[in-house]
Amino acid sequence: MIMHQYRQREQIHSDPNQNNIDTTSDLGITSAQLAIIGGVIQTIGGIITTYASFLRLENLQQTQEAMREQNDRINELEKQIQYLTKELQKHKSD
Repeated sequence: MIMHQYRQREQIHSDPNQNNIDTTSDLGITSAQLAIIGGVIQTIGGIITTYASFLRLENLQQTQEAMREQNDRINELEKQIQYLTKELQKHKSD
């Protein structure tokens, strides 16, 4: 498609009888096409950024959940250690 447009422009410039309005309108269409393509690329970039943010948020939530589970396990182990320490002290006293 690009090569076809290039050839069209080449023909327009090589034909001295062709007026400048055709050249301007051809460039206008090309500019409009580039603007649309740029908009599509920008939209896709926005979608990728949003998806990356979603994945990061999901990862943070999973990390927080894992940390909560680890903290619960540590608290449980601390309680067990305290209980066993008390039991040892009782047996020493006997």
